[in-house]
Amino acid sequence: ALPRPWPRLQRIHGDLHLGQVLAVPAAGWRIVDFEGEPLRPMHERAVPDLPLRDVAGMLRSFDYAGAMGGASDATAWAAACRAAFVDAYAGADGSVGLDPVILRALVLDKAVYESIYEARNRPTWLPVPLSGIDAALAG
Repeated sequence: ALPRPWPRLQRIHGDLHLGQVLAVPAAGWRIVDFEGEPLRPMHERAVPDLPLRDVAGMLRSFDYAGAMGGASDATAWAAACRAAFVDAYAGADGSVGLDPVILRALVLDKAVYESIYEARNRPTWLPVPLSGIDAALAG
C-alpha cells in the first residue's frame, strides 16, 4: 500500500463555531473573532494545524444550534446544515480536500472535548456532545 500523504497544515482559527460568525445581508458570512481557543497560550494558537479542524468545529456547532435553538427536528436540521456547509466548503476557492476519515476523526475529537467541557460546566448540555460522539463512531 502506498503511504497516505500528510495533509497540508496552516494557521487555523482553532475555535470556529457559529458564535464566531455573522451573516451579512447580500454579502455572505463574516468571521468576527480571530482569537482562537482562549484557553490555549497565544504561541500554541499560531502553530500550523489541519484546516479541517475548523470545519469540524463548525459542524459540531450545528448540533448545538439545533438542540438549543428549539428546531422541531433538531437532528434533521443539524444534518441539513452540516451537509450544506460541507458542500459549500468543498466548492470554495482555496479549500483543502475533505478527507472523510480525517474529518470524522476531528469531529469525534471535538465532541470528546465538548463532553468534558459540558460535564464540568453545563451538565444539562452533555447530551449534545454525547450524541455527536455516537454519530461520529457510527459513521
